[in-house]
Amino acid sequence: MNTQYSEINANNFEQRLLNAAKHYEKEPIYYLRINKINCLIEILVNGYYVHNDYELSNYATPLSINRAILKSGEQKLTYRLYPIGDLIKEEYGEGDTVTTLTENTAISVSIIKMDNNGQKRLEDEEVVMKHISLTDAKGNFIAAGKPYYEFTFSFNAQVPYVNEGWNNGQDLTKLDEKLLEQKAIEFYKMYGEIYKTKNIDLLAKQKFGTEKRNTVASYKSSSQINTLWKEYLSDINEKNINPQPIENYKIEYLGNNRIIFLKYKSLEYPYRGGGALRVDYTDKDGDEAVFMPNICLYLPEGKKLEDGLYMID
Repeated sequence: MNTQYSEINANNFEQRLLNAAKHYEKEPIYYLRINKINCLIEILVNGYYVHNDYELSNYATPLSINRAILKSGEQKLTYRLYPIGDLIKEEYGEGDTVTTLTENTAISVSIIKMDNNGQKRLEDEEVVMKHISLTDAKGNFIAAGKPYYEFTFSFNAQVPYVNEGWNNGQDLTKLDEKLLEQKAIEFYKMYGEIYKTKNIDLLAKQKFGTEKRNTVASYKSSSQINTLWKEYLSDINEKNINPQPIENYKIEYLGNNRIIFLKYKSLEYPYRGGGALRVDYTDKDGDEAVFMPNICLYLPEGKKLEDGLYMID
């Protein structure tokens, strides 16, 4: 199983992340405030998933997106809108199945910056920009009647760090499609075996690149890193872990075609929007539960597809 961090293990994971963390006089964190009406949403920043919301209600808490901001400059935000389906019937016990976006479908997205992570206050919010979904001459949503709508806009962000992330990845759409899918499936299966065999050292190696990026982008403290590691330990030590076959998925190319993600096709809760690796387990209350690890893969420049894919940094 490919890894770019062979020196990482369960014993040094926390310390190596702490070594990567840097702190600055100004530590800007960028957030989203989202309000949606009559739609379900997926949000990507620079081609990287930062938020999915498949419920009728809205989130009141701002959503941090620094993990998808690799460096200062222009950033791209993409939102995808979907019909609400049977959610009204499920919520109120009556109503119709909604299979298209409606005339009053709408979304507003505010990009917000706050300085000094951990000491932020609402009064310190700086609104970088606000976007409101487009309407026609009558004021109706521009994509009313359609089963899907996607829109991308740009905003500027200034951060004190630079993360390589997936920028050094190859354009996966230029590679052999069948071999690429095969290698992605192989990786997903092997990743499931990490949990089944409780191989905490291999989990540390695989997650280090992503968590290093998150640590740098979020200016994480020692206590935050410790909490993160405890969450990984908790996941891998669940009882009756049973990875399921990799099936019923579609291939998504993300991050300017440098990331491959096998997305589970189900629209049912809690599977919608998750990855193709489904891991069943028994929770602390003895109930059946499931988690779907976020496995985004890429192929660094200079590497051969025949030798397999890597977790993104």
